[in-house]
Amino acid sequence: MPNRSVFTFIMRATLALAVTVSTGTTYAHHPDHEDSAAKPMVPAGASLPKGLILPATDGPAPWTEKPLFDDLDRFQIAVMTDNTGGHRPGVWMKAVEKVNLMRPTFVMSVGDLIEGYSTDRAEVEAEWKEFLGFMDKMQMKFFFVAGNHDVTNPLMHQIWREHFGPVYYSFDYKGVHFVCLNTEDPTSKIGDKQLEWLAADLEKSKAARWTLVFMHKPLWNDAERAIAAGNGDNTNWKKAEQLLGDRPHTVFSGHVHYYSQYDRNGMKYYHLATTGGSSPLRGLPYGEFDHIAWLTMEKDGPHVANLLLDGIQPGDVVSEKSIGRFREFLAKTQLEVAPILVDDAAGFSQGRIDLRLANRFDTPVEVSATIDGLPLRGLTVEPEALKLSAEPGKTETLAVTVKFADKIAFAHLAQTLMTASLRTVEKERPLSAERRLPMVIDRKHSLPRRDAPLVVDGKLDDWPDAWLPMPANPVVLGAADDWKGPTDGGVAIQAAYDDKFVYLGARVEDEQLLEGDGVEWNLDARPLVARTDDTRLRGGTYRALVSAPDADGKSTVKVTGFGRTRIYRGTEHAATRRAGGYDVEVALPLEFVTANQPVWQSIQLTAIVDDVDEAGKKPARVLWRGSNQAAERNTNFGHFVR
Repeated sequence: MPNRSVFTFIMRATLALAVTVSTGTTYAHHPDHEDSAAKPMVPAGASLPKGLILPATDGPAPWTEKPLFDDLDRFQIAVMTDNTGGHRPGVWMKAVEKVNLMRPTFVMSVGDLIEGYSTDRAEVEAEWKEFLGFMDKMQMKFFFVAGNHDVTNPLMHQIWREHFGPVYYSFDYKGVHFVCLNTEDPTSKIGDKQLEWLAADLEKSKAARWTLVFMHKPLWNDAERAIAAGNGDNTNWKKAEQLLGDRPHTVFSGHVHYYSQYDRNGMKYYHLATTGGSSPLRGLPYGEFDHIAWLTMEKDGPHVANLLLDGIQPGDVVSEKSIGRFREFLAKTQLEVAPILVDDAAGFSQGRIDLRLANRFDTPVEVSATIDGLPLRGLTVEPEALKLSAEPGKTETLAVTVKFADKIAFAHLAQTLMTASLRTVEKERPLSAERRLPMVIDRKHSLPRRDAPLVVDGKLDDWPDAWLPMPANPVVLGAADDWKGPTDGGVAIQAAYDDKFVYLGARVEDEQLLEGDGVEWNLDARPLVARTDDTRLRGGTYRALVSAPDADGKSTVKVTGFGRTRIYRGTEHAATRRAGGYDVEVALPLEFVTANQPVWQSIQLTAIVDDVDEAGKKPARVLWRGSNQAAERNTNFGHFVR
């Protein structure tokens, strides 16, 4: 290290606070060296100059040669993002406390500060009162930006103006121009009047060394998607972008509840994650975390870091490139758990589960899994360690044997899950994800082939005596308190098929038939692995609503796909009254199954009896099999195997 001058003097006369490093204390440098002390540079009693005063040293000094970050134009601000859209209580206030600890010059926002979406003034005012109570605890200035939850409708726009004035505005600080835009002008748009204001505002601020734009919705994504689809840009973002031109600028937004950094026109655009808004919080690779963006303004532009409420991450913790690779990793690593289906109606004692890993990603992938929800008494699982790996382009399978000392009822196995941790095998920044897969151990129901077509007449005398009753304590939804037992909305079912149809038969017990009574059939025709891996009722699943026969014996049927409004034709049905109830036959086109699995072996199915006990009231909904999410998921539907 070169010799030091008698002293180094760095003066910043306008700094409000001096940083002084000096010592009169004796330090032991090294066993072979004589103890020495630095010489104080300011006489006793003299006032200290504003700046950094370093004492003279003979030899090495206890500081580095790096520059001070004390440029007069340097400043630091915090940016807080979505608090609402399903807020989690306490998170925003925790963030306020963290901001107070970090001491930024001031704090920006990107909107969605209250839940909103209300036309009740008292409710909206109460939400703002609560939020402003939080902000009373913040020790520095806070700048409001409007989100869709804040200005949902004309009333909420009016309340905003009463509390905060304009919904778009700008200001300047240390040569940096701050622009706060309204992306609800109207919904998902920067209005023409706002554009005119922006043009004039940017014209006046040409001399700004940098422009920082804050808005709620990342309109560049909407604009780019619309243009890529051959449509015009209804958001006006491209016009705003043209106004920004090549002036140095950075854009911050929120709304989507996950984080990503973008490069657009040589500039950085960000959509931030959450500061208390709804989020699965799956972690950094997903861009799902609670955070505060920390912006340090330097001569070369803003530097962004992410302060997680429990840590700090760099600005590119998730980039457009990295999140793309992570999504590719999720899409190209397929993990499947083949179910165990057994003929024994009494329960399960032993079977084999196949865990299958298909790796179409560009890197080796390894899996470590655990099984949760199995009764532990008398349980043996082999192998004990459930581990599997696959090279790129390969598929590997692990056979897992599950054995019980005594037979276990299927109802005790319904909550079984496999939790699998997937991880790429690479040295730098390996990707990881967790998947929770239903592990199905259930009874196998027969789906026989009919040699001759079934006559669909509502009479069940040509069905075999193999009716499958509902359990003694079925799941009952809707007006559950009105259900009086198996004779008041009980059901037993069968299913069969031929080359044209899947036939469904139901014997319904109901002591009194009223308008609104009927049977709903829910059919999941997707491949076995697909419907066990993702239990949501979506494409490839169908609903057939059959009304109970009226006094004239008339009945109706309506067949739709889950999540679709289309009504499917080609279904045959009939229903007949009998003492104590009614019988139903339905013939669904076999195409429902073959369109989803050309080479098929099984389907999943349930029947739900709607039972109205008093005219005009809602029905009790009695499930043959299923769960309280039967309208959304196939959980605990029966498996019918041909």
